[in-house]
Amino acid sequence: MNVLKSLRAGLVSAAAASALLLSGCAGGATSSSSSSSADAGTPVRGGDLVVAVPTDPQSLDMVANPGQVTAHIGNMLYEKLFEVDKTFAARPMLVDTYQRSDDRLSYTFELRAGVTFQDGAPLTAADVVASLERWLKSHVTGQQVAADVKSLKATGDRTVTLELKKPRYPLIDELASPGAEIYEAKNLKDVPATGFAKEGAVGTGPYKLKSWDIGQQVVLERYDGYKSRAEEDWGGQAGAKHAYLDTVTYKVVADQDAVVNGLQTGQWAHAMPGDDQYTPLKNNPAVVVSNLAGANQNVLIPNFNKGSKFSDVRARQALNLLMDKPALNAATGGGPDLTVEVGALVSQDNKGLYSTAGDDVYRQHDPNRAKELFAQAGVNAGDTVRILTSSSYPQFSQWAVLLQDQLSKIGIKTKIDTYDFPTMLGTITKDPGGWDVTTLFFNAALTSPSQMPALTLGAFNGSGSPEMAKLIEDYNAATSPETARTLMDQLQAFVWQQLPVITISQSKLYAAYSPKLKGYDTFYRVFWNSWLRK
Repeated sequence: MNVLKSLRAGLVSAAAASALLLSGCAGGATSSSSSSSADAGTPVRGGDLVVAVPTDPQSLDMVANPGQVTAHIGNMLYEKLFEVDKTFAARPMLVDTYQRSDDRLSYTFELRAGVTFQDGAPLTAADVVASLERWLKSHVTGQQVAADVKSLKATGDRTVTLELKKPRYPLIDELASPGAEIYEAKNLKDVPATGFAKEGAVGTGPYKLKSWDIGQQVVLERYDGYKSRAEEDWGGQAGAKHAYLDTVTYKVVADQDAVVNGLQTGQWAHAMPGDDQYTPLKNNPAVVVSNLAGANQNVLIPNFNKGSKFSDVRARQALNLLMDKPALNAATGGGPDLTVEVGALVSQDNKGLYSTAGDDVYRQHDPNRAKELFAQAGVNAGDTVRILTSSSYPQFSQWAVLLQDQLSKIGIKTKIDTYDFPTMLGTITKDPGGWDVTTLFFNAALTSPSQMPALTLGAFNGSGSPEMAKLIEDYNAATSPETARTLMDQLQAFVWQQLPVITISQSKLYAAYSPKLKGYDTFYRVFWNSWLRK
């Protein structure tokens, strides 16, 4: 598996990080103004919703490009067999019904009748097989699943059968994860690794691609042939989808001042600005500010490899004890409304996977004991810790400087090397022993352990272990939610024991938008069921 691709899939995208946004799913959001849901009134059909995004999507192929803007636009275009609802639970989307054999090795999926792609072609089992075969081969999550797949076949025009080598508890959740979108089989023939061209951006969703001016804007228009599900209360990416808006224009606006000014002047009706803009926007009566679902997991990553100061677990424990997490969190921005001081691997919105295991270790802070443990690990006053960070994410550099200050107070020197984000990742993988700690954050809205970077960083920082692999394998073999929850507790406890990552906090996400935008489900940049008040 490609390490950089794995990390990019689990990380918030670079475009998102510059504005500190998210990761992938929905649910449990709270709002400083409730204009978007219960009091929205009667929907109005028509209008163009203009949405500011920080970067061009570069590709609308969600297997080749796991970036956040691609995912948000892609969610309007494409659908999966299953989608996550507002509690992160997987619900049928393109699937009508499915059966699982008693031995949990065989799944038979019956597709919904009458579903068509945006070019009018009917959805068939062959399209599903072609899409999932590509997912299993080329997508990070799919590659994890592929090891357990025996066969995948179209066993009827609208019937797909998937046979497993061994039971896999999170399979349905993984089929609801980004990258498992269903495309037309004809558009997947001979697709290069860089993904299909815009002509291949054809899905079964409520909006279709109208135009794309590279670097400027992407315009989606209503797909009049869309066949919605009937469930109105599932929320998230699941259930009923009503295309009230004629068009949705995603306009590329990289400058944060321009993003805010455009909101205030009505150039666009929705944006996801940086955390430093949260309080001013929240206090602006002309703008609605809503917390979004999910979160980012902010982390320091120690290097386990030989040559690193943190190859010894005592040094990693010392680093955790030394870290002044409230000070680091203050540098993250947004204040207590956006920063959650928890050591969990997933957002609290994810009821099935959220755990408090290891919270006692997360909250420890003892610089004197840290100095003792560093010495036991052979890291002494006068030694130099090498920190890699990225200028692409302002908070990364701020965390590095604060960590430098905290280490200096116990006599340990630091050398901070700052790169753009791709160069930072490349430097880490090219020289496994040439760094000690780095700064990152992950998508905390993932729905199975195999998708979580904190549990699968082995090839990146040398933290892989038979114990971690066994716990993930046990989770995949679980037979009940209760067993799965217990194993998730064990996985998180193991993380806080071995410290492949040291969590600083979680950052909530938010959107700012015009009061004219109604019916918005605070689900990132997804706007089915949304409409514009006249």
